[in-house]
Order: sequence, then structure tokens, then C-alpha cells
Amino acid sequence: MVATLVLATGTGAEALAQAYGPVREARLAWIGGGIRLDGVPDEPLWGTADSITDFIQRDPAEGAPPSERTVVRLLGTRDGLYIGVWAYDREPATIRHAQLRRDADFESDDHFSVILDPQRDHRSGYVFAVNPNGALRDAEMLTFESANTDWNGVWDARARRTPSGWTAELFLPWQTLRYRRDADVWGANFQRVIRRTNEEALWRAWRRTEGLLFLEKAGLIAGFTALPPRGRVELRPYTTVTAELRDLSYAADGSDSIRALASQSGKAGIDAKVAVASTLTLDLTANTDFAQVEADRQVVNLTRFPLFFPEKRTFFLESGGIFEFGQRERTLVFHSRRIGLAPDGTPIPLTGGARLTGRSGRERIGLLVVRTGDPERALDVVARVKRDVLAQGYVGGIFASQSGPGVSGIRLTGGLDLNLPFVVRGQNLVLAAFAASSRDRAGTPARAAWRMFLDYPNDLMDNFIGYTRVERGFDPALGFVSETGIDLFQGRLQITPRPHRWGIRKLLFEPISWEHVTDVDGDLSHARYSVQPLGARLDSGDEFEFQFHRLSDVPPDTFEIFPGDTILPGRYDWTRAELELSSSNARAVSVSVGASAGEYYSGHATEVEAELTVRTARYLLTNLELSQQDVRLPSGSFVARTARLRIDLAASPRLNTTVFLQGDNESNRLTLNARLHWIPSPGSDAYLVWNSAWPTGLPNGIPWRQPQRGALVGKLVYYFRV
Repeated sequence: MVATLVLATGTGAEALAQAYGPVREARLAWIGGGIRLDGVPDEPLWGTADSITDFIQRDPAEGAPPSERTVVRLLGTRDGLYIGVWAYDREPATIRHAQLRRDADFESDDHFSVILDPQRDHRSGYVFAVNPNGALRDAEMLTFESANTDWNGVWDARARRTPSGWTAELFLPWQTLRYRRDADVWGANFQRVIRRTNEEALWRAWRRTEGLLFLEKAGLIAGFTALPPRGRVELRPYTTVTAELRDLSYAADGSDSIRALASQSGKAGIDAKVAVASTLTLDLTANTDFAQVEADRQVVNLTRFPLFFPEKRTFFLESGGIFEFGQRERTLVFHSRRIGLAPDGTPIPLTGGARLTGRSGRERIGLLVVRTGDPERALDVVARVKRDVLAQGYVGGIFASQSGPGVSGIRLTGGLDLNLPFVVRGQNLVLAAFAASSRDRAGTPARAAWRMFLDYPNDLMDNFIGYTRVERGFDPALGFVSETGIDLFQGRLQITPRPHRWGIRKLLFEPISWEHVTDVDGDLSHARYSVQPLGARLDSGDEFEFQFHRLSDVPPDTFEIFPGDTILPGRYDWTRAELELSSSNARAVSVSVGASAGEYYSGHATEVEAELTVRTARYLLTNLELSQQDVRLPSGSFVARTARLRIDLAASPRLNTTVFLQGDNESNRLTLNARLHWIPSPGSDAYLVWNSAWPTGLPNGIPWRQPQRGALVGKLVYYFRV
């Protein structure tokens, strides 16, 4: 039963009433226990809960009833929240269910998602999703447009396919969530995706300008009175055992020499989570270990700018959204990979760290303190605060410092930022800006960077304009900056009408997009102007785009574009055409192909990228990526190649194996990362990891029996509360 909401008052309720009609409520039903988490919500206790059934399509037919019925019910127990899902389907044989791995991409599958806003702040929601196999995926909301999918909560779910569709049961321990104990009403929303038709239906926020993360229009669920206090401490002690092969060095003629002998070692440490308040969490780590982390992707860099690699280490990923500041991949005031990793990627031990995150009143806060070991022996500190303004916006600040024997002096960075989303006549408009300053050590001059942009992210038009300045020498203590001493002008005009015919869901036109970069003296550094005269996304999920690019580059110095090939200083202008085709992820075999051709600096180049994903076998998913860049310059020619093969083999959502093999002909290196991951219970993990690398391009081929290096790592993590 869904009753009329009587608890919501004020402008928020009026806005919901205007958007959806009478504001409605679901109520959490409390039970003493008796629910078995098996994916089949057939216990009689489920009948005591309100039924949420009034889902509405967001896509393809905004505002229309969904093609299939969905029922959601909520039960509260002393330990946590149970959510039951009945996803009815008149064609159960066509339900898509390829993924089994934890945190896999559900773009290929039917799935159900829930977002909870326990603090009713419209900014700190938690997303939990499950597919018909019972695979889990979770995320922490960042903005109404994005979420941190690397956040991992301690929760569980099961799902079953049935003759009438599929069902699921989710269990979310209160311990996993941050909430005010005096709040009776939580914000919440539910989403169901039917992949064969790419249909998306939501309980609330179903307009195309909204969506699951648009918590300002989330539904309201009552009955969260007198929740139990969060447990004070969660512990995750771990132990690892490592066996390393000899570390070999190979010469160009294929001969090898020993750099280090084989060795064995053990390690132990602990991670702890302390609830210092109902809405604040203190994370502690000692003798931190990242043995289970997947290897970085190997990429051939044919530019004169450094590559950006994302963070993959668990301690930095969880609650990492609060520390975001700047422009991703270009000018980040804080990038956690600067902690515990040398510039060449060599690990630096983390002897200990602490992180405080959460909410205090209208402020969201984050404080990170990490001590690294030899050879750096640095103390890294990051402090972040965001104060709520308007319905979903914030103004904030950040401070970062790095000091220690391995650091010359104390490096300091500080900055202020704001993000102000508006809804103007039903359309989204976002105004954002930041300003930051860095100083290498006392007595040196401070260097600054700032950015402002206006974004119009909506269904029929997605437009953007922005300006960034980065002064020469701007080098944040713990950040990432791709280039300094520049003025960057960016913009995009994108028009995406919906013809509602010929099987086309959206036409994709981009009359112009640009990135124009000058140095601070006003001279051109590099630029790109693009036009997309034609593109479309089909109802089937297939997509194509055709683009023209006009590019310019003015390198001030000679740089090596590929081993043995260089680009001389000067001004270069060239034009290229690009075509991208991709088939729907819902297909058992999906393909994505991109090709571009045209001028390239003072010569010509063709580039081809292809990706093949095969989901034909149960529990087996294979992904192959290939790229080739054939470059012809007056001074010489080369072909850059990269290949990646990933195989996921899973016995269940809690036991899976991943094999990741990749190589390229720039580094002349082939690497293998193989991981067996078992989740015996939520929060606990067991890993068996094999890492190996071989040189390529040797006269006698790849020395398979004598890898350049190799290591076998076993790791056990046990989760418990005290």
C-alpha cells in the first residue's frame, strides 16, 4: 500500500507535488527477523510491507507506464534494511544476465538499483544495484550527474530468475550507512532497467533531465524511527604471503642478467573503521597493502603531455569523492596516486594513515593523513570541506601539504571552489568554478590556477563553455597537472533530438566543440576543433558517430613521439576524419570499432581501435581490445600497437577469476595479472594473485620460461565488528 504523504511540508513537498501530483509515501515495516537472504522473497513477513509499484518510464517513452510491472517492499530489522524486488517479465527467456563479478558494469544486463539519502541532504546518497544473477554493484553519489563507483559498502544480495521474471533480496546493514537517528523519513528512489529494450523506469525523478541521482526529486519513505546506533568499530586485519621469482634484466640481443634473487616474504596489517559520530567515520590503516589491485592499462602515448592513470587502491577509493577538486585528467589539486607511488609507478610503502569523512551540520568534511616509508618518508595531509548551498550546490575549500626527509621543504596547496546547479524551466544549468595556489617551500613564490564553466546538461541539448588558466610553475603538492603556463578555452554545442521513428532513439549532432590552448603570453600552444555532422543511438542500443577534426600543435622543443621518432619545434596544422561504430552491450557478442585517417603533424596517419566482447558461455566473459596507429612522417614511419585480453570466469557472484593480459610495442613489454577472488562473507575477502612480465621484441622471441619478473601473492582479509 502506498499512502499519501503527510510528513513532508514546505517547498520541497510543494515541488514534488507539482512534479508528480499528490506527494506519496511508502512506510518501512519493522519485523523481528525471519528473512532468509536467498533471492526469493516468499516469507509471509513481506506481506506486511507497503508495495511500491508506481514506476514511470524515463526512457524510451518519458512519462509512460513501464512495459513490465515492478514491486518493491522494505522491511526493517535490528541489524539492517531488507529490500524485496519482484521484477515481472512476460518474456523471461530474454532477460539479460551476463555479469557475475562484484562491481561489474551492468550496461549489458537487466538490473535493479536503489539510492538512499538517509541524511536528506540531496548530496550524500548511496547506490546499491543487483542483476538477475545476484551480482552486486554499489556507488557513492558525487553530483546529480556522477557517482563514485569505486566505493564499496558492506552489504549483500541474492537474486533468482523465475517463470514470471526475476526476484531479488537486498540486505543493507545499518552499519554501512550514515544517518541521523532522530530522522523518521529518508529520501529514496528505485530504478529498473530492461536491457533488451533499453527501457529505464523509476519510482521518482523519472524525467529525462533528472534520473536516479537527482535526489532533489527522490521519494520519501517513513518509518526509520529509533534506528540502532552504529557499531563503534569495524576491523579488517589482513595477512599476505608473497613468493617472488628472480628479477631479470634483458639486453637487446636477448641475453639476461640477474638484478635480484628469488625471495619469499610475509606481511600483516589492519584497517579499522570507527564511528566517531552517527554521520562521521574515521578510517585507520596500518602497514597498508594493495596486493589485490588490478594492473594499470598499458597505453602508447603519442603526445607531448603526461598520461593520467586513475586510482585503483581501495583505501583511497572509498569516500574519495569528497576530496575531488579541479578538472579531472588536466588540473587536479589532489590526486591520491601521488601518495605511495613514485613517478615511475614503483610502490612506496604506506606505514599508516587516517581518514575522517562525513557530515557535520551543513558541512561535508574530509581529512586525510598518510605516512609513507622509505625512500620518501613523507607526511601527506589533505583537508576538504564543502558547505551546502541551494538545493544541491556547495561552496568549499581544500588544503594539502607534503613534508618529510624525502621531500625538499614543505609543499603547500590551497584552494576554493563552488558548484551551483540550477533548474531553469525544467532544464539543468550548472555554474562551477575553482581557484587554487601552490608553493613548493617557504620563501618561494606561490603559483595559481583557476577555472570557471557553465554547463547545460539536458536531454535535447548538452552545451558547455569553460575557461581555465594555469600559471607557470603551478605544481600542487599532491596533485596532477598535465600542462602549466596556459590559458584553456573549451566549449561544446551538442543537439540530440528524438525523432521517434526508424528505430532511432536519439540523433547526435555536434555543430562544434573546441579546446583552444595558448600560453600565458597569448601564443598558440595546441588546439582541437571538431564537428559531428551525423550520429545516432538506436533503440537496440547500437550507436554510430562521424566526426571531422581540425588540430594544431606548436611544440616549443623537440619531443620523442615514439622510440626513435621525434617531432621538431614549430607549428603544425592538420585535419582528420573519424568514424565510430558500436553494437549494443545487450548482445551476446558486441563489437566496437573506431577508425580515423588524415594528416598528422607534417605527415599522415591512420588509427584503428577495435573491441570485442563475448558473453555466449555461462559464467564466462571475454573482452579483447586492439589498437594500431600507423604514422608516416617525412623523418620516418612507425606503427604503434597495443593489445589487451581480459577473461572473467566466475563460479558465483562471490567466487571469480580474472585474467588480464596486455602488451604494447612502445615499452616492448607483455604483462599478466591473474586474480582469484573469493568473498566468504560480506566484508571479508581472499585473494590469490599472480603478476608476471616478459620483454618483447627480442631476437629469439618472448622468453616464456624466464619472465623478467613474477610474483605469487596470497592475501586474506577478515571483517568483524566490536
